[in-house]
Amino acid sequence: MFRRMTLSAILGGLILTASCAEAPKEEEAPAPKAAAPKVEGPFYELTKDDVTSHPDWTSMNLKLKGARIGEKTTAVEKNLGKVDKTEPVGTEFYRTIFEKSRFAVYTFQMSGELQKFEIYSYMADQIADPKFKKLLTGGDLEYMRMAFGMEEGAEINPNTSAMEYFYDAKGFRFAKYSTAGNKVNSLVFSKMKK
Repeated sequence: MFRRMTLSAILGGLILTASCAEAPKEEEAPAPKAAAPKVEGPFYELTKDDVTSHPDWTSMNLKLKGARIGEKTTAVEKNLGKVDKTEPVGTEFYRTIFEKSRFAVYTFQMSGELQKFEIYSYMADQIADPKFKKLLTGGDLEYMRMAFGMEEGAEINPNTSAMEYFYDAKGFRFAKYSTAGNKVNSLVFSKMKK
């Protein structure tokens, strides 16, 4: 009988010790990435508003024919007009060209979310802002620097072979293409990174 009590006491002590021991700490899961803050406005339409006269403008509060960056393309397709063609760009995006190559929108392949839009010099006559219009038509880098300040950097875009001058603090880039002897300027408005 003494053996049974001893065995029970030892077993009880082990269980008590195990339950009182500090539980192993679980590794903390990384915090989920915060979604980009939703822009509430004001919004400026590139075909109607003098955008650069508003000091608070960024690519996130611009509209092109009613479409905004961050919206699903299915929600804005009717505003954008007739599609010329859609093609993959890299492994993440589709580029859809509209109105006889006047502008294009880039959408994320996985979600269909509008990531950026690009306005070509062929559409300069529809842009209301005089600074954007003059930069699109002339492509003068000195004028660009006078109107928007010194660019943050410049690089050749490997997907398009355009030389891009970027103002990422505002979410836009000015690009110069030279294709088949034609020189084309464009303004690229992109989803801003944190």
